[in-house]
Amino acid sequence: MPEPITMSLIWLGQAAGAAIVGRLAERGMDRLLDGPRQVVLPPVPPRAEPRRHRLGDVTSDLDITVRHTPAGRQPVLLALQTAPRDGERTPGVTVPMVLGETSHLTLPRDDYLISALVLDQPAEFGGKPVLHGVGWIRHWAASSGTDRLTITTETPTEQLLRKLGLQAPDGASPFELPPPGSAAPRQLPGTPTAAQLAAVKQRFTALGAAAGRHQCRAAMISRFGLRCTSPVSQSQYRLCLNHAIALNGGKAVYDWQTRQQIQQIT
Repeated sequence: MPEPITMSLIWLGQAAGAAIVGRLAERGMDRLLDGPRQVVLPPVPPRAEPRRHRLGDVTSDLDITVRHTPAGRQPVLLALQTAPRDGERTPGVTVPMVLGETSHLTLPRDDYLISALVLDQPAEFGGKPVLHGVGWIRHWAASSGTDRLTITTETPTEQLLRKLGLQAPDGASPFELPPPGSAAPRQLPGTPTAAQLAAVKQRFTALGAAAGRHQCRAAMISRFGLRCTSPVSQSQYRLCLNHAIALNGGKAVYDWQTRQQIQQIT
């Protein structure tokens, strides 16, 4: 029985021989006709050559974006690992990126588990990074185009870390979890805190109240007019000189805030 490689060569030789015989027969038919045949074919637009891969270097392109709330410019660590088969432990690779950007990768074609870790750098040298978000997807990378993937993260918990193998049974972990209620984005240098903003607001409110005590309280022109901008001259009734004279002259003067007529000065 011939070997498989020998049978392939025999088939290839037969196919080539049949093609040659076909061309010779076609030339013989041409000689029987009156003159050579004229075949006019429409022009064929050139096609882009498809991307070629060497066997053993077959790859696919991936664009990976990570979504995290609140959004910012925090560091992100992508972990790419071929999906394990029959319980085997497969090697992986990590790719750092920045939240809000897209990572453009070219990978060997395979079945992948892709994880995203949203981190804060350690507060001190030798400390652990703070883990703010965890997300993952499974993707079969085998396309000749570019696959665009989005990984949405969720807030990590100790139960989730244990499930993902990021926390040992004794509680040891390469990451720290953020304290409860710390979902706000990292404070940028020079940005006032909420307490500082509240203190500034309180100060300006007090200054406004103090300024109001030294400003005439009467409404201008009519009951529903704007507040008079003149300083107080008659301290008891907090009226400016003009409104105090008008009130003493029997004219109706109204309070700007209550819209009620001010009683005459006695």
